[in-house]
Amino acid sequence: MIDRYGRTIDYLRISITDRCNLRCRYCMPDGIQAARAEEILSYEEIQTICQAAARAGISRLKITGGEPLVRADCAHLIGMLKRIPGIRQVTLTTNGILLRQYLQQLSDSGLDAVNISLDTLSEQTYEQITGKKELAKVLENIRLAKEAGLKVKINCVLLRGINDGEWRELAALTKEMQADVRFIEMMPVGYGKNFEPVSNITVLKQLYEIYPDLEKDESIHGNGPAVYYRIKGAKGSIGFISAVHGKFCDSCNRMRLTSFGKLKPCLCYADSVDLKQILRRGQEKMSEKTVQPEEDLYRAFLLAAKQKPQMHCFEGADGVTEKGQMVQIGG
Repeated sequence: MIDRYGRTIDYLRISITDRCNLRCRYCMPDGIQAARAEEILSYEEIQTICQAAARAGISRLKITGGEPLVRADCAHLIGMLKRIPGIRQVTLTTNGILLRQYLQQLSDSGLDAVNISLDTLSEQTYEQITGKKELAKVLENIRLAKEAGLKVKINCVLLRGINDGEWRELAALTKEMQADVRFIEMMPVGYGKNFEPVSNITVLKQLYEIYPDLEKDESIHGNGPAVYYRIKGAKGSIGFISAVHGKFCDSCNRMRLTSFGKLKPCLCYADSVDLKQILRRGQEKMSEKTVQPEEDLYRAFLLAAKQKPQMHCFEGADGVTEKGQMVQIGG
């Protein structure tokens, strides 16, 4: 798909649940009610949507949540999606807690890579951010994922006054671990509006002060907008996703599908196309020959691409119209 601004849209992030086994303060603190099962897309519905997406030009999928591994048979869904003609890659974003339990199933399903959220190396700070004492388990599961042959990226969100002093230790993980550590600026969506973003420009400047021979890494690391650097001699790279202090909209290649079936052209704005309505309307009228949900879904993707804005406005949070929480939209 080509949008109005000449960008190729070939990447879809798919939230399969709004449930999570952590309570990260910037995403899903206590008090959010999870949706009823019938409100979210079934795996068969997600498969049908992705078949239409592939026809429209989507070739790469990211499975997210909430926490995707709390939904039963997540690995089975990944296998279903991998078999769709035109889908070249399926990856997963997880908090890592359940990774060991499902690692073999995920590997057997054909999962291409995994992103693991890790904002701190301090047990105390981990509990402060997430509400749980699970750091040791996550670190062990990162190691196991690497041993299983999965490509691993570690996603870090720095929170001012909480873990913003840990960038040095987190970046240093790349010295001995063949994995990317990526610093993602806090975006003013949902509870994220309550936190002041830590500028990646500042973090990069501080890294150069410690590692003056820091090298730009121009190799392709994935589907996202991260800019990468490498400490000389390190096994992994350090990535920066700078939504607030380094706009990358001119090369944006993605859309998002929420677990409720809303197709979002841009995270910043509330605009969406309701794919669940198309699907279930078609199911109710299957006896009518005029109903073609697959064709309608395909056209819905083309419509969403046309609706994709030229750029977001995260640098001025007042312009953000998205009112949902990240756990409801898909991280």
